[in-house]
Amino acid sequence: MLKLVHNETQPTFFERFFFENPVQNDVFIIEVNKKHFLFEYDAVIDMIKKSSTKQQEYFKRQLQIYRYLSQDLRTCLQEVATDYIRRIFEENKKIEN
Repeated sequence: MLKLVHNETQPTFFERFFFENPVQNDVFIIEVNKKHFLFEYDAVIDMIKKSSTKQQEYFKRQLQIYRYLSQDLRTCLQEVATDYIRRIFEENKKIEN
């Protein structure tokens, strides 16, 4: 007797979350140390999906809190992008010293 096995994968938390909570792609600006950084919401979502497992756990908790508090998801994505820029500046400071 043959068994057919479906080769379907379950959607990840992030795929399911962003499908259930769509965000219109738009551009936003972050200013740090008199420098301006342009981000698209879709780019931040891709960055979250491609981040390390440890970072993904942090992002997952952050997204769940925003959903629980019924806050605007765009604000959460802006905070993720801001944290990303801060980490880059901190890493550059360490390299320069």
